[in-house]
Amino acid sequence: MTIFSNKSLFNIHFFYLILIFLFSFFINFYYAKFGSFPIDTFLHYDSAFRILNNEYPIRDYWIVSGFIVDFFQSFFFKILGVNWFAYTFHSSIFNFFISAFSYYFFLSLDLNKTKSLIYTLSVATLAYTISGTPFVDHHATFFLLISTYLIIIALNFPQKNYFWIFIVMLFFLSFLSKQVPTVYVIMSQGAILLYFFFKTKEMNVIKIIFFSLIFFFILFLFLLIYLKIDFKLFYIQYLDYPRTIGFDRYDRFEKSFEIFFNQYKFLFLPIILILIIKFKKIQNKKFDFSLKEIIVFLILFAFSMSLLFHQIMTRNQIFIYFLIPIFFALLESEIQILNIKNKKYFSIIFIIFTIFITLKYHYRFNETRKFHEMEKVELGKSISAFTIDKSLNGLKWITPLFKNDPEKEILILQKTKNRIEKINHQIILITHYLFLDSVTKKKLNYPSRTFTTEGASIPMRNHRFYADYKRFLIHKIKENNVKEIYFLKHENISKRIVTDFMDKNCYSLSEDELFYIFKINCLM
Repeated sequence: MTIFSNKSLFNIHFFYLILIFLFSFFINFYYAKFGSFPIDTFLHYDSAFRILNNEYPIRDYWIVSGFIVDFFQSFFFKILGVNWFAYTFHSSIFNFFISAFSYYFFLSLDLNKTKSLIYTLSVATLAYTISGTPFVDHHATFFLLISTYLIIIALNFPQKNYFWIFIVMLFFLSFLSKQVPTVYVIMSQGAILLYFFFKTKEMNVIKIIFFSLIFFFILFLFLLIYLKIDFKLFYIQYLDYPRTIGFDRYDRFEKSFEIFFNQYKFLFLPIILILIIKFKKIQNKKFDFSLKEIIVFLILFAFSMSLLFHQIMTRNQIFIYFLIPIFFALLESEIQILNIKNKKYFSIIFIIFTIFITLKYHYRFNETRKFHEMEKVELGKSISAFTIDKSLNGLKWITPLFKNDPEKEILILQKTKNRIEKINHQIILITHYLFLDSVTKKKLNYPSRTFTTEGASIPMRNHRFYADYKRFLIHKIKENNVKEIYFLKHENISKRIVTDFMDKNCYSLSEDELFYIFKINCLM
């Protein structure tokens, strides 16, 4: 395998790595600046800012998805300042990491440098760039992808047992990025690996994995203790409550094989062709299949199907098309070892097809910003977010809420900023614009990281976790001596986020040009 056999690998590929860095970093950096879908775009902006100010997820605000991304972003804010550049620098660097690891994986398949580069640039185009900004699904998938690469390496180089320590660590980072698809990948790949280890009697690897699991779990517990995060709150917010949400998405899923297959047909195509090739090899008995070869394919297959299952179950924005160039690279690797004529023509076809697919989804997702639900937004009307605050310089502001009039939205945000800056008592702000605390330099005490549809990010009345969230909310109001709760009027966020948890006699409601204002008189 080229990745290990070539002692001068770094020197030989230095130019290619530079090219990969420039392309993967700047394509993400470029597309990240076009438009904003506040509820997703700023998902980790505020959280990272709050960490810098000693406010932590779970302890200080309710979450339902991963928080490791927040800590990564707080690091970039610490180094580069709290600004849009640091935010997109984070996601762009991760796009480079995804691409660089993929490049070396392609080399390990004995593909030459040029082919590996083409497949890598395709991955870079379709990986983080579809989102552009830091996102839980992307981070989780990145760690899972790297762990999958390392599993394949570890299986092929059994003397490198220490790889399994890193694999376990990556699984932890992935799970703390987002629970799913991590659980799906761990369950599917774990079952395959357990079968392989028991079949080959490699008990030493099982011991390494077991003790690594214990080590990283204890390390995580120490982290919770250090940050003064109650393990019970972690269990409720991150493990138990999330299991109760999202089922309506699956109920609404169009259970049509035709629609499903059509959506992912270019992913299924190389997978099906690889399966046909392997079946033909077995049928002709010309190749001596090792258990390891079968396991490697199953590991990759399980990874891809787990991500696909995740997309189906969550109905989240689609982002897994970066798997297509990976599987076409695997297909080409399979073709190269076959004793057939004109293999080079197959290679050319695969390359052309990969480029075509990449361009197709590039224009569908990157150019239209479909991932952040801005495909029907006239991005050409966007204007600099510098007018909101200089820290947002670099973001071309336009949102689906004011898709034809970003100036109006910016004017509202300017007024909101000025108004908040004049408030001299503690408030809670309910909003999707989760950057207002950083630009106003005010503690706005968001009780939850997101305020999505009723019953998604927050357990509402009659939910079995309702009482837990109520206690959490009331405690935060008391702890921070909150006098008022503000809702931005134009966002139309359900007031039940407050009214469901407070006695009607304990608040009075008023409004002005910008806000609905709940004045707190007492607490239940």
